[in-house]
Amino acid sequence: MLVIEGRAYLEGQLESVALGIEDGTIVAIKKTLRGDETYRFGDAILLPGGIDVHVHFREPGKTHKEDFASGTESAAVGGVTTVVDMPNTRPPVTKGDVLREKLRVVSRHANVDFGLYGAPASAADVKSLADAIAYKVYLAETTDAPLIRDDAALADLLAGVASTKTYMSVHAEDPSRFQSLPAKKLEDYHRARPPEAERSAIETVGRLRGEARVHIAHVTTAEAVKARPAGATCEVTPHHLLLSTASPIGARGKVNPPLRPIAERENLWREVVAGSVDMFASDHAPHTLDEKSVPFDEAPAGVPGVATTFPVLFRYVRRDVLPLPQFVAMFSENPAKLLRVNKGTLAVGRDADLIVVDPRRIEKMTARRCRYKCGWTPFEGAESTFPFATFVRGQLVSQEGELVTESAGRLITPSEL
Repeated sequence: MLVIEGRAYLEGQLESVALGIEDGTIVAIKKTLRGDETYRFGDAILLPGGIDVHVHFREPGKTHKEDFASGTESAAVGGVTTVVDMPNTRPPVTKGDVLREKLRVVSRHANVDFGLYGAPASAADVKSLADAIAYKVYLAETTDAPLIRDDAALADLLAGVASTKTYMSVHAEDPSRFQSLPAKKLEDYHRARPPEAERSAIETVGRLRGEARVHIAHVTTAEAVKARPAGATCEVTPHHLLLSTASPIGARGKVNPPLRPIAERENLWREVVAGSVDMFASDHAPHTLDEKSVPFDEAPAGVPGVATTFPVLFRYVRRDVLPLPQFVAMFSENPAKLLRVNKGTLAVGRDADLIVVDPRRIEKMTARRCRYKCGWTPFEGAESTFPFATFVRGQLVSQEGELVTESAGRLITPSEL
């Protein structure tokens, strides 16, 4: 038996305990345990590993920006032990054969556990994508995304998802509400793809969803949070919480949906603090510096983020803005509930996915620290706290910012529901 000792987050409190782990699962939690191998972390904090339900690891088709090996390495360094990869790769994951080929390619190089989204165009495609952990629908143009262009197609898709045990993640922007404006800076882009477009798309999904489980991706405003259908979940990204149209990063901050003005960002924070937002997700969508170093209107949309969610947001726990139970719920517990997987909390019978954190360790964020293939982060210089060890199913994967075990990740599937 493997034993990990430290101050573990258990049922809302920190307790000095020993976790006993066998075959990747927590089998005992006691004050003391004797094992074949023991990690002793003293008064460091043991938290459930993060689950990021929204990443773009660019494989296959665009591996000059990112690939599964580099993306999952960055995830581990940042304390994320499970990721779910989006389907807008090349080719897009719209059919079962494409999904199976993508799985064949990426599974050999996963350093953390992972799931794959499918992007069905119809209810019939939902059945062919049965090995997907969930489904994604894009209601507006974004990088290489297969679009759903009308209500009838969306309603058909949602009906197909309703017959499954999983959910539909929605990129919610209504193109009919976009403005034909020249976009030369972040403020222009916000006006061209305004909050009204986001709210309109969410309301359409609510009207058409039927019995389908629905999850709203990357909400950017308080109004978007409030507009989501009853029972639907939503996620918020660190970049929409920490950056704004006033951030001096130009095209590097171009994302879909756009960054919003400071007042909108502050209102979004209030929804988070009030407990109205279910989870954090990075929408990790890397592009190279060369691709971002063109005129704003020509630059691709997206920023890297899988390594930075925990480091840049944990400071709000230290500052008592977010209680630790709420942070853990948004980083780990609620994503596990959404996916219906045996993860997200430190408890007997759960996967032994955990991170080790010393809140006193504070450093400046750097691109090098993130291990991104694209070589940059929009949070350069930000105050950060990285976990110093990451375990996936009891296996030490990352320590002191370095990958120590390769290809430890495995596929999570609906069979685990």
